[in-house]
Amino acid sequence: MALFTLEDVKFNSRSGSVVNGISLEIEKGSVTVLVGKSGCGKSTLLKLIAGILVPAGGKVLYNSKDIQMMNSAENRAFRKNCSFVFQDSALWANQDIMSNLSLPLQTHFPAMGKQERLEKIKTVCELINYERALTLRPSDLSMGEQKKIAFARAIICDPEVLFLDECTESLDRKGTARIYSILHDFIDRGNTVIYVSHNSSFISEFPGVMHTIEKGLLSESVYIGDE
Repeated sequence: MALFTLEDVKFNSRSGSVVNGISLEIEKGSVTVLVGKSGCGKSTLLKLIAGILVPAGGKVLYNSKDIQMMNSAENRAFRKNCSFVFQDSALWANQDIMSNLSLPLQTHFPAMGKQERLEKIKTVCELINYERALTLRPSDLSMGEQKKIAFARAIICDPEVLFLDECTESLDRKGTARIYSILHDFIDRGNTVIYVSHNSSFISEFPGVMHTIEKGLLSESVYIGDE
């Protein structure tokens, strides 16, 4: 049984049609790559699979359940199991880093105490090599540091699925290498990664089923394996 199933999914923006009827399946524990030219609809498709955007037509199923038809408990479980790293990081601008990282823990683990949350935050910051103060706000950080915090936020609840939209953009070589290491460990534990990237090195590092999107349509699906 597929983890995600897309059935003739469509999405429209104010400027017109973006996703024009895409059907595909994503298996649990797999790596899925969405590629295509800028504006082809791949980032929109990623957000549709993640349940961030609502389809204008068709269905996105998670474990055979339509995401848009989930009850509140099912939706909470889905949100806990699936995390997203946005291209622009999408941090909570008027809150400090501590608050940005605390929010998912407070949401998904309401019984977790303040000290336990702090230890979890320290652990994930150490994992991504973030060494600056937790009292800083996103505007105090470089773009690369913001991306690190966005990645930390995505993994802090130990999800089973990661959605990545250009997740190493703005990172230096050391930061990129650290993210690579974390992702390899995540995949080796049988988890699922679905990502968008223009970076050929990233795609070579994390091969899988590659779907090419052209003008909102699925033009080709191939498996790219380890060399």
